[in-house]
Amino acid sequence: MAIEISNISYIIFDLGGVIIDLDTEATYRAFAEVSGKPLPMVQSLAAEADFFKTYERGEIDDPTFRAHLREELEFTGEEGLLDEAWNAMLGPITKERFELLEKLAEQYDLYVMSNTNEIHVRRFLNIAKYTSPQKDFHDYFKQVYFSQEVGARKPEPQAWQVILNDHQLNASEGLFIDDNKMNIEAAAKLGLQVYHNQNVNDWMKLF
Repeated sequence: MAIEISNISYIIFDLGGVIIDLDTEATYRAFAEVSGKPLPMVQSLAAEADFFKTYERGEIDDPTFRAHLREELEFTGEEGLLDEAWNAMLGPITKERFELLEKLAEQYDLYVMSNTNEIHVRRFLNIAKYTSPQKDFHDYFKQVYFSQEVGARKPEPQAWQVILNDHQLNASEGLFIDDNKMNIEAAAKLGLQVYHNQNVNDWMKLF
């Protein structure tokens, strides 16, 4: 589907795989290392366990999430090791991405809708501050939405609907950028223009 940039008044960004480098396999490897479990077992757990999704919706808190991890991984070590393994997937944010966001904010209202969680947000904001010490991450956007704060995660329609409702936006005037095909398809059904970002910097070529 062709994107009519001239018809866009706002852009909704995903975080992982769009603004920040993301390597989920790094977390699976880290969990396998700290727990001694085989990597395929850890990958299967990540695919099947519901507590990851409930954590992203904000339905369970950090200690409960860690307790689930301990139980599933049979892990008895330090809490910090669990958090470090969970955060291993989060990579850098390049200066060039922030520079383009700043430029785009002159023409469009920018939003973030990310499936995330409190542990990741704390690390992510530290990464952002390292790359952009002079400007807070939230200040690059009109508003930032995290799944655990709104109680919905993509591809659930409410994840986008809360943004449309809060700012009285027409879906057809918005562009949604995400690296997950299911999320892209769900957003398109709501009437948003969409771009499937298959490599982290691809979206930058649109502008």
